[in-house]
Amino acid sequence: MGIRKITKAYYVVAIGLTILVINLCSTNRKEYAQVDPRYLSSEEDDMRSVEQNREMIHSNRELSSNTGSKNLYVVINTPKMGSDGLTSTVKPKGCNESKINVVHELKRFDCPDGHEVLRTHKFDIGSKAIEQYRKDNAEGRCLIVTAIRNPASWFPSYFVQTMGRAKFVRSLGGCNLDEWPSREELLRDFRDFLVKNSSAYDSLTLALPGLLNEFGGGSLREQFEIMDKNNGYSELGPAPPGSIVAGCNLLFLRMEQSDRWPAIFKKIDPTIQFKKGLARIDRCPNLSQHIKVIQDYKMTVAEKNFIYQRGDEYIKDWFDAYGFRKETSLNDEVFA
Repeated sequence: MGIRKITKAYYVVAIGLTILVINLCSTNRKEYAQVDPRYLSSEEDDMRSVEQNREMIHSNRELSSNTGSKNLYVVINTPKMGSDGLTSTVKPKGCNESKINVVHELKRFDCPDGHEVLRTHKFDIGSKAIEQYRKDNAEGRCLIVTAIRNPASWFPSYFVQTMGRAKFVRSLGGCNLDEWPSREELLRDFRDFLVKNSSAYDSLTLALPGLLNEFGGGSLREQFEIMDKNNGYSELGPAPPGSIVAGCNLLFLRMEQSDRWPAIFKKIDPTIQFKKGLARIDRCPNLSQHIKVIQDYKMTVAEKNFIYQRGDEYIKDWFDAYGFRKETSLNDEVFA
């Protein structure tokens, strides 16, 4: 009798284990059926999934701005590559320039809700300020913005800046044509600037090379391939742990497609409202014909080669990314 009971108990246990195994296998098949289609999806489905993920990320960024975290927006940009407009864009209404802990060549703006905006033309200065700020605000969003510009338009713009701010301040007589050289003299000064003051535009290498290196962005030519696909911008990051800008993202813009900047900023961060910077010529409209002489000047092959050969790898990469040396000029002559 005892043996018969044990045998029955054995069969009950065996049947129970069999049912459990069947249920587990059924559950695994269901889970597999839920997961497997991702690996069999079409390219169109993959692209849709990527876009949904991107939208979710940006949605989360927008939500994070309302959770009490202090966000940091930083413009680390080469002079005369849209710095004023970019700073105005990332600076919310109500921001005031801080007079506390002033650092040379760094502007700091205290903004509502504890957010902060930084601006500089030097990566070393900007990255150290970011590191210091993030020590106490690691959870907030950190967005760095920078831009690139065609050498053909940058050299004239930078030359005009070297003439000094006073040249464009009405109260100082800066818009007075009598205080300006003739158009012929201005053009001659510009050509001298191109080849005799090469050290004057060393600022070209103080912002972007450091940023691209920190974010593993590669060369400008590689970034231009991404910009071509994205219609004018590249988004890098977040910077990895251990980086001086750890956790920050980088928005890299191309000035030749600045007409798309409002849409790009809206996509990257819907809380940002694009604002266009004021050009120097807008401050002194009566100087338009003088400045136009410089803007319309086509650098000769010899002038381009002079700068290219004396520049570092970044300068060469910049010229090559724009195909600047391949552009022909009506002024091509032997350069002495």
